[in-house]
Amino acid sequence: MGTPIDKLVVIEKITKQVANRYEAVRVMAKEARRLNSLIIRGAEAEPGFKPTTAAMDRLCTERVHYQYVVDEEPDTGDFFEE
Repeated sequence: MGTPIDKLVVIEKITKQVANRYEAVRVMAKEARRLNSLIIRGAEAEPGFKPTTAAMDRLCTERVHYQYVVDEEPDTGDFFEE
C-alpha cells in the first residue's frame, strides 16, 4: 500500500522555506538531531515518532528558524616579518 498523497512532501514546499535544497537538508538534519537529543534526555514522544519526519514537517510549516552566521576573516598576518 502506498503513501497517501497528502503525506508526500514536495521539494517546492521545502525550497519555499530554504532557497537551496542542500541547505534545507542541513537545516532539517540539525533539527532532527535536536529532536532526537530531546528524546534521549527523557522528553515524551508519541509511539512511532520519527525525528527526521518531524524535522521535515517543522521546516515545511515554518516552525524551524535558522540564520546564517558569517565567520570573520581569519588573520592572515605576515609570517616572515623583518
